[in-house]
Amino acid sequence: MIKKLVKLKILKFIVIGGVSAAYAFKRYCDQKNEIKKKEENSIKRNYD
Repeated sequence: MIKKLVKLKILKFIVIGGVSAAYAFKRYCDQKNEIKKKEENSIKRNYD
């Protein structure tokens, strides 16, 4: 029973870690896309 509880706790940490890593990666990509959009808009304005 103790081994089962330890395995469940480890599994919980893996799941939480995976979710938080995915969220951090999504925020990083969104931030990168935001910068890219701003650069494209400033380039378009320079040509106008």
